[in-house]
Amino acid sequence: MIKKKIKNESVNMAYIVSIGEGLESFVYHEVDEIIKRNFNITLFATKHKPNDIFSPKKQWNLETISPIKIFISFFYYLFKEPVNTALLLAESIRYRSFVELFIAFDYSLRMKRSNIQYIHCVFGDRKFFLGYYCKRLLRLPLSVTIHAHEIYANPNKLLFSKCIKEADKIVAISDKNKRTLVKEYGVNPKKVRTIRLSVDLENFKRREKIKVLTVSRFEERKGFYELFESINIINSDYIEFVIVGFGDLDVRKMAKEMGVQNKVTIFDKMDAQQLIFFYNNCDIFCLPSKHTKDGGSEGIPVVLMEAMASEMLVVTTKNGSISELVDGVIVEEGNSQDLSFGLLKAVDLIKEKNDMGVNNRKKVLLEYGDKNIDQLIDYLYT
Repeated sequence: MIKKKIKNESVNMAYIVSIGEGLESFVYHEVDEIIKRNFNITLFATKHKPNDIFSPKKQWNLETISPIKIFISFFYYLFKEPVNTALLLAESIRYRSFVELFIAFDYSLRMKRSNIQYIHCVFGDRKFFLGYYCKRLLRLPLSVTIHAHEIYANPNKLLFSKCIKEADKIVAISDKNKRTLVKEYGVNPKKVRTIRLSVDLENFKRREKIKVLTVSRFEERKGFYELFESINIINSDYIEFVIVGFGDLDVRKMAKEMGVQNKVTIFDKMDAQQLIFFYNNCDIFCLPSKHTKDGGSEGIPVVLMEAMASEMLVVTTKNGSISELVDGVIVEEGNSQDLSFGLLKAVDLIKEKNDMGVNNRKKVLLEYGDKNIDQLIDYLYT
C-alpha cells in the first residue's frame, strides 16, 4: 500500500522521538534519508533540547510538548469522545502511563491537522507508549523499531507487552531481538521483520587526509580569519583542519559565516593528555598569528614548541618573537593568500617525506628543554 502511494504522492508520517540530547546519530540519518525519498516526516518529540550536534535540521517539521495544548486537547476529547477518553484514562492508570496518554491527547490532534497517515516510534519505550495511545485515538497504523534496551530493561514491561501486540508492524534491529519478541512476548512472527540499522557510509569511512592542527586561544590575533580564508582559497578535499581552544571569539560562528564549517572540526579546551593525541595524529601545525591593537603580538607560543617536539611541520608567521623558534614555513602575517601557499608547501613537504619535522624536534630538544629550568633556578636563587 505504501509503495503505490509513493509513486503518486508523498506519504505523511509521524516519527515519535526523543531529542533530549539530540537525536541518536542513526535516527538522524534515517530521518534524513527517508525525507529524501519523498516522505513528509513530522517529528513528535517527548523531550527536546535544542542546538545539540544531532538536532533536527531547520527545514524538518518538529512538534514539541506544550502544557497548554495538552490541557485543551484533553477537554476536546472529553467532549467529543467521552467513552473512549474514559476507557483510555482507566487504562493509563492501570499501566502507569498517565503522562504518555495526556501528551497523546495533544499530539494526536496535531497529527490529525497534519494529515498523518502512519505513526512510527523509534524505540519501544515511552515513545512507543505515546504512539500506542495516538493509535487508539486516531485509529492509524502503528509501527515501532525495537532495539535492545526495550527488551531487557523496559521502564514499563507490562505496558510494553500490551503495546507490542497492538503494533501493526515491528522492526527488530537484530535476529536475536526478533526471536526474543516472538518467544518471550508472544508476538506474531509475521508482524516482525529484521531490518538492520543504517549508518552514513559516505561520512564514516577511512580517509587518508593531511591533517592541519591549530591549538590556541579563540581570539583575533591568532589569525582565524586568515586561516578560514586560506581554507577557502585552497578548497581541497584531501586536507582536514582541526582546531582546539577556547576564548571569546566565536570560532564556530565565524567558520559557518565563511563557509568552511564542513572542512573544520572544532574542539573546546583540552588537557595535556588529550592534546598529545592530536599532536601525534596530525601532520601540520598552523598558527597564523598577527598583531592586533587589543591583543598585541606573540612572545614565543608554547603550542609551537609542543608541535615541534611532536615532529610536526609548522606553518606560522614572524609575528612577535616566533622567528626565534621557527625557521621552517614562515608566511606574511595577515595575508590569507600567502598562508594558503605556505600550507600547500607544507603539504608537499609531507608528501616528499621531508625531515623538517625531525629537525623541529631536535631544535626544541636543544633550546627548550629542562636545562632552561636549571638556568632559571641558577639565575633567581643563587
